Amino acid sequence: MTKEKEPQNEKKRTQEPLIIGIGASAGGVEALQQFFSCMPNHSGLSFVVVQHLSPNYKSLMADILGKHTEMAVIQAANEMQVEADTVYLIPPKKFMTIQDGKLILADYAAGSLNHPIDMFFTSLAKEKREHAIVAVLSGTGSDGTNGVKAVKEYGGLVIAQDPDTAKFDGMPKSVIQTGLADFILSPEEAADEILNFSQTPLLLRTPRIDGPADEEAIFSEEETLSHIYIILKNASGIDFTYYKRSTILRRIERRMLVTHTATLAEFARLLGNNNDEVNILIKEILIGVTNFFRDAPFFEKLKYNAIYKIIERTREDEPIRVWSVGCSTGEEAYSIAILFQEALEELQVKRDIKIFATDVDSRAIEQASKGIYSENIIDDITPDRLSRFFIKQNDQYHISKQIRRMIVFAPHNMFSDPPFGKLDMISCRNVMIYFQPVLRRGLFAIFHSALKNNGYLFLGKSETASEYANLFKPICGPEKIYLHKGEGKVEDLTPPTFNIPNIQAISMRSSYSMGSPQEDRNKEIAYTKFLEAFLPASVVLDENDCVVHFFGNYADYFTLAPGKATLNFFSMLNKDLTLVASTALSRCHVEKIPVTYTDIAVDCPSGRKIIDLMVQPIPAAPGEESTLTAVLFLERRHPETEGITEKYEIDATAARRIADLEREFQVSQRDLRATIQRLETVNGELQAANEELLTANEELQSSTEELQSVNEELYTVNTEHQLKLDELTMMTNDLSNFLSSTMIGILFVDSKLNIRKFTEYVGREFQLMEHDIGRPIQIFAHSFPDEEIERDANTVLKDLVSIDREVTALNGRCYTLRIAPYRTTENSIRGLVITIIDSLGTAPKNK
Repeated sequence: MTKEKEPQNEKKRTQEPLIIGIGASAGGVEALQQFFSCMPNHSGLSFVVVQHLSPNYKSLMADILGKHTEMAVIQAANEMQVEADTVYLIPPKKFMTIQDGKLILADYAAGSLNHPIDMFFTSLAKEKREHAIVAVLSGTGSDGTNGVKAVKEYGGLVIAQDPDTAKFDGMPKSVIQTGLADFILSPEEAADEILNFSQTPLLLRTPRIDGPADEEAIFSEEETLSHIYIILKNASGIDFTYYKRSTILRRIERRMLVTHTATLAEFARLLGNNNDEVNILIKEILIGVTNFFRDAPFFEKLKYNAIYKIIERTREDEPIRVWSVGCSTGEEAYSIAILFQEALEELQVKRDIKIFATDVDSRAIEQASKGIYSENIIDDITPDRLSRFFIKQNDQYHISKQIRRMIVFAPHNMFSDPPFGKLDMISCRNVMIYFQPVLRRGLFAIFHSALKNNGYLFLGKSETASEYANLFKPICGPEKIYLHKGEGKVEDLTPPTFNIPNIQAISMRSSYSMGSPQEDRNKEIAYTKFLEAFLPASVVLDENDCVVHFFGNYADYFTLAPGKATLNFFSMLNKDLTLVASTALSRCHVEKIPVTYTDIAVDCPSGRKIIDLMVQPIPAAPGEESTLTAVLFLERRHPETEGITEKYEIDATAARRIADLEREFQVSQRDLRATIQRLETVNGELQAANEELLTANEELQSSTEELQSVNEELYTVNTEHQLKLDELTMMTNDLSNFLSSTMIGILFVDSKLNIRKFTEYVGREFQLMEHDIGRPIQIFAHSFPDEEIERDANTVLKDLVSIDREVTALNGRCYTLRIAPYRTTENSIRGLVITIIDSLGTAPKNK
């Protein structure tokens, strides 16, 4: 049944239109115009544009974009089906997501961060997975960055606008800084790449075997893929052979599309010649997307069902050890540390918490160790935790020192580096989903050996330990929290072999069970005691000639001197052996071979002895330099050994030692002279730099004084402007009061006879209202039917000669009409002043 459904689902997916999510904010209108001007009208694609809009703003984006594309541009409605060759716009005051090919709208949540682009991108990633395409264009802030992380987690394509082409580069730069952008392009170039992506068929398919040619193609692709694995391993030290094949192929296919390579063999050649592309592919495969308190209910269960119990059962002087596996950029490790801190405060106890946070990606570890995150984290962290455990600086949040001290970050490959031990808890979330079963078995074996009995294992919501129920008992099944049973055994559960420098480990475990760490320690102690008892008197020295181990009966050759305790070899050595031992050690260090002196007379507490003294370097691991040296005191003649063997003669040995010391003294003198010369050179450079700094300081002081002077001038000018403004305000108030209180009607018009201002008295005669300002006087009726005021006004504008005469209104009242030019202080004409004065004592004619 499953095999029949998969092709149908794939066919359905290919028939659905590709949906391109576009995020934009300030300056985004111009970028969108450029993008859609280059996008064909019948590409078969769907576009969803998500902008930051003011809640009360009526967007005209549909009209604006409609002039640059013939595609339908419409504002989205709830549950609207997404169709091809259509542009959908987010409405104001709404969040928008996509589900089952339909756009879902929701109102803003009060108090939440307004990041509609993040919300839509995340839903598009879950809906379309590797077929999701998003572009982040001009805008301020960081909206879109978290959404881009989700898109990359599901294998989608991410495009960021080239900051040099954006009016506001905040949003594109925020995406670029994550290192997740597949392309950094101008809007026009982005349109071309999206078309290329939509029109390119799947590059990596599993061919059906219909004949020898198909078998040959499969073999060739497998061989090429193996070659790519080798290139990646040489660059990163990571063997990706047993990572999920589908994930690897998707990442490779995506890079083939980005680099425009047509075949897998061509891409393999590109990797062989381009180290940067190798590093990008490694980063793509190791894509680590995480958040604070991801799946928040899971972390709350972890706090009360695991962390509380760990703290309660642990003594105050006993450390609590936690391993965060695959921590990426650190959010998960910090989340666990915050939970521990909260639990300690709630229980009012003190414990030493040590969280080991590791990841194979050293760049992610470097970022995590800084503990600095963008403002996007407020979507994932409650305001209380944000205020208690973070410090805001500008637009970033810094983790508090109290939490940072709990965590040790380190690069670590869990399959080749030794694991941590005696752990109270392991958190390994969303890591095993990328592994094939063979790697998952190895990982569970590591967890079994690293966890204490009754330790806790915390997995991701898509992972399970049910296959190993004898080892891990679920205590919160839905939340993936398991209790470790240390006595449990599974026959096929064997941890991988780890690379431990300078130690050759012998595995004492059978194929059916694993010895406990305590048994291994007991065997090591037994071996050491055996060697210490039966080896000849000998010591092991480090590079500073300090004893790190004693073997055999060494009491005749070493005595502890009174005073401050020391393990220096020559401070404890018998005086009769000082000269020969120092000579032998010097020759051994220089020539890197064993040196033996024979027939040495030594006065010991047990009597006079004739011995041989052998000094030889202890071999180190391949590729490393030896730092340890063995010194043996041989009381019986031994067969000839490698290296230098000489009979001890005090005069010859003393002469050799003096020559060695003189040579060392000369070398030291040369080194000292060279050091003095370098110090003199550096001192001269420092003096020159100091003079430059003094000069720069003087220039800065001068600039500061100039800025202070300019500031004072600006303050003076500002004061003058304020005074002028006060005068203008008073004059405006006076004029307004004069015009409103006088019985004279005054009408101001510009040179085109458009109304500029009028008094209430004249408004009654011309039927004017406040909103008529700016409209031409010609369209208004007035109370003087016998007068042609418009003609008179044009005459005055032409001749610049005022007109005065008596006029009679419809009601029979007589007025004095005056039309005069409006002159500015520069004596330029800017319109007319029309005044109407009621002639006192004149009665209407109809009375």
